[in-house]
Amino acid sequence: MNDHFRVRYDRASDVLYVTTSNYGPAYGEEAEPGVFWRYLDVDGTLVGMTVMDYQAYWRPRFPSLIEQFSQHFHLPQDAAKEVLEIANG
Repeated sequence: MNDHFRVRYDRASDVLYVTTSNYGPAYGEEAEPGVFWRYLDVDGTLVGMTVMDYQAYWRPRFPSLIEQFSQHFHLPQDAAKEVLEIANG
């Protein structure tokens, strides 16, 4: 599952980036404060998630973030957790 997602955490900015292997011009929608979902312009395919204030705000709320990731990408929660935990190194 991890080979389908690229996970990068920018410690200086406290931003988590998760992207799929699909690329192209994309737009973002903020679902709730600090969580942006990115969709391809061409067909609306979900291609990524950006999480602002990842450690400061979302890490203590990790179960909620896992649930959101699981729902948006249609993954079992254990698979979603495995992907997101890459950022926690």
